[in-house]
Amino acid sequence: LPAGFWIEPGGSYKESQDAGGQMQNSFLASLLLIVLCLVFQYNGWSKPLIVLATLPLALGGALLGLFITDNSLGFMPQLGILALFGIVVNTAIIYIEFADIVMKRRMENQGGSPLDKQQLRESLGEAGRLRLVPIFLTTATTVGGLLSLALAGGPLWIGMSWLMVFGLLVATLLTLLVIPAAYAVVLESRLLRMMEGRFLSSPAATE
Repeated sequence: LPAGFWIEPGGSYKESQDAGGQMQNSFLASLLLIVLCLVFQYNGWSKPLIVLATLPLALGGALLGLFITDNSLGFMPQLGILALFGIVVNTAIIYIEFADIVMKRRMENQGGSPLDKQQLRESLGEAGRLRLVPIFLTTATTVGGLLSLALAGGPLWIGMSWLMVFGLLVATLLTLLVIPAAYAVVLESRLLRMMEGRFLSSPAATE
């Protein structure tokens, strides 16, 4: 360019850049709030980390949906990711809470004694079977509403709708596999530490 001239972005391009920066800040703030709420709710890190494991699953399904439907990751799809994270986190929380209820009920039925490894796995499987239909119905109703928006909502909503549809389907299917497996690992490691502690504190171990 000649001396004294320069290129400066403006108009819709400048507004899009500003909105993208604000969206990144909103995304980080939302993620931080989700983590803090989970930590305060469960008073620890093991369950929050299990719940947060659903977020990469949802994000992978969402990006796959954009790729299949040939849509870009614009402003509205980014809003859809934030909404998607809230939905899939709620699904994981419901499953863990119900699994805890099933395990507590089993412990009460056997006089308060702790569950063994096999009983823990059976409790997690029972919780998955009992919550399978409600979780799938919730996902199906949400996907049904989004499909109408994706097919006839206009160009503004198509990317966000397909992103949430694919993200919900993939995250729901994988959540029912990944979350029980991860929770089983955490519970079995706690059971192992408890058994080791009892063994070390027993009279035979101290002789």
